[in-house]
Amino acid sequence: MRLNNNLIYRVYNNSVAILMDVKQNNLILLEDEALALWLTLKLGTRIDDAIKALPAFVELTQAGVLEAPVDNVTGLNPENKKERIDLSVLNLWAFKNHIPLSGHFELTGRCNLRCKHCYCLFEHQKDILSTAQVLSILDDLRDSGTFGLVLTGGEIFFRDDIMEILNHLNENHFIIRINTNGTYINEKIVQQLSQFNNIYRIHVSIYGADAKIHDAITNSRGSFDKTINALKLMKAAGLNLRINCLLMQENFDSYKRIKLEIGDKLSIPVHYDSVIFPKDDGSLDNTKDELNQEQTESFMFDREQKNDAVIKKPKLCKAGFSFFSICEDGSLYPCLKMKRYYKNPLGNLQTDKFNDIWNHSGAIQQIRSILTDKLRDCNVCDISI
Repeated sequence: MRLNNNLIYRVYNNSVAILMDVKQNNLILLEDEALALWLTLKLGTRIDDAIKALPAFVELTQAGVLEAPVDNVTGLNPENKKERIDLSVLNLWAFKNHIPLSGHFELTGRCNLRCKHCYCLFEHQKDILSTAQVLSILDDLRDSGTFGLVLTGGEIFFRDDIMEILNHLNENHFIIRINTNGTYINEKIVQQLSQFNNIYRIHVSIYGADAKIHDAITNSRGSFDKTINALKLMKAAGLNLRINCLLMQENFDSYKRIKLEIGDKLSIPVHYDSVIFPKDDGSLDNTKDELNQEQTESFMFDREQKNDAVIKKPKLCKAGFSFFSICEDGSLYPCLKMKRYYKNPLGNLQTDKFNDIWNHSGAIQQIRSILTDKLRDCNVCDISI
């Protein structure tokens, strides 16, 4: 009987703890007696009969925080699993308390591909943020309460120090999602990734069901075969994957083949998107191949037909409240999309501490003030701000 060592966690003011078993996709919220007992057990307190008799002990075991045989826990019903917490409640809690629960981190602006639609400018031959700077920023995020990070670029595996960064993220209990083109992923990297218990999902970009279409979009011959090989290696290792496909003129007529010929065969879900974002300098050169109105309407109709039974809840924009984005040079924005519209970032993490910007920046206070006023009058849902 012991603590579940696969759990990634954050503790907030010793009053709330969020824990997640990434492999089981199990999210847990601890408060009051359950939190106090978990913190005590983490210090090495021996589990005796008195502790086993506590209701909080049963709660921890039922939630999966403790690994214990059923017959060793009085009052535990193996048929009853603790109800999973509502993510909307967690997000609203972080939103209202301005806790930077999650964010994007552009680890590099460099990439080995030159996709036609990419918004990156590829202005630098070297990564702007050093290893020490990245690790320092991550420590600041940890201390500020950040729990989840999306790692993106550029291509993050272009960094020579990526495994050191990933190891630091794992040791400091960050849940991570990785965006990659897959071309640098080999057996050695897959073996290393499999050792981490904090990778929620890896998103891999594919733009065509064959090399002709995909390689034409990436402007890199052989990229399709490398990406498919990476998918097979990671799938065999049991990593959680998703294929991302951006639709454009060049792949629209055949995009459904990606799901049928790749996703379904490898048992990997496929996500399609139709929005091409302008380049980081505001240029629209990369959007010339975006879908026309007829194609967009066709795609939207197909998607709605597929999801017609799903009632979608309104989404609350968390940018600047509980979500943030860090660019390749350390610039901090409410979200990556905003860097094309904001003349100046909220601050830069090469010179300023994240916590100082997040809690004291006049720019972010202004954003929160404006949006909070608008949300008070919003009647889209029943959430009270």
